[in-house]
Amino acid sequence: MKASSKILRLALGATLIACGMGASDNPAVGTWKLDLAASKSSTGSLPKSATRTVQEQGNGITVSYEFVESDGSIAKYSYAASFDDHDVPISGSGASNWQNRIDGADMIAMRREGSNTFAEALKKSGNVVMTARTVVSKKGAVTTITMNGADAKGQPTKDVLVWDKQ
Repeated sequence: MKASSKILRLALGATLIACGMGASDNPAVGTWKLDLAASKSSTGSLPKSATRTVQEQGNGITVSYEFVESDGSIAKYSYAASFDDHDVPISGSGASNWQNRIDGADMIAMRREGSNTFAEALKKSGNVVMTARTVVSKKGAVTTITMNGADAKGQPTKDVLVWDKQ
């Protein structure tokens, strides 16, 4: 009886540890696909497809984007930021279009605005070139990112990107 009780406790403990691992309090964590039908761009420039991967990291997140452009080229960028409003670098590769998607930003700062909402300031050479607000739906199935910036002529731009959790 003692041996089976000990095995049961070990199995229960392993199950609880396994369930706790990978569990996240952050609803933004996961892999997301861009919903082109629901997304809008004031410049009319949406990619052919896009994937967004979010991983929890300390008091923040690591975010990676991969865009397949209309010509088939691939653009990628990523960053790892805490929700502390401090600037961190944005890195990227691929088509030159990736920098245009984020108005040439080379840094990003993030802060929480609620359990399902955070705000970003994208900066180039220390100046804000775009702001973004990310909202994850209450059920965690959809993320909406609203981005405001300016085009090369200084005219305001607004993009609303809708992402479905995979």
